[in-house]
Amino acid sequence: MMLTLQGAQMLQMLENSLRKSLPESLKVYGTVFHMNQGNPFKLKALVDKWPDFNTVIIHPEEQEMTDDLDHYTNTYHIYSKDPKSCREFLDSAKVINWKQHLQIQSSQSSLNEVIQSLAVTKGFKVKQTQCFLFVMPETAKKLFPSLVDAKNLSSTSGRPKAM
Repeated sequence: MMLTLQGAQMLQMLENSLRKSLPESLKVYGTVFHMNQGNPFKLKALVDKWPDFNTVIIHPEEQEMTDDLDHYTNTYHIYSKDPKSCREFLDSAKVINWKQHLQIQSSQSSLNEVIQSLAVTKGFKVKQTQCFLFVMPETAKKLFPSLVDAKNLSSTSGRPKAM
């Protein structure tokens, strides 16, 4: 099953729910946050069920994804509480256009295997990259209060400490 979330109330509920799953949900949370500020990039949110979703996928509206070779425009942001159900959701028709060059972004390393196995079954090559997120201490305290304590943020070398 696939449900497109529409309306400010549903998107606000999604944002609040994703906030509880930070930092794993950060990629999708930030995107939904911008959607709630006017949706300047014309994105849409899909969930496997509502309101107790397992998987959320954010991507541009179909009319924005017209160039089959543009993997920057054809970008999907994914967060999932359950990798097994995520695989089933991603494999269902009309969730991802696997005929295009595309980019899948997630803050969850647990989804790497899901995406790799899907690509193999569909006969696609996948190039994986990894990026690191740096957050200012004030922002970290605000977004990730359960992960941060003052001792972990201070650094005598002047370089940020990894969390």
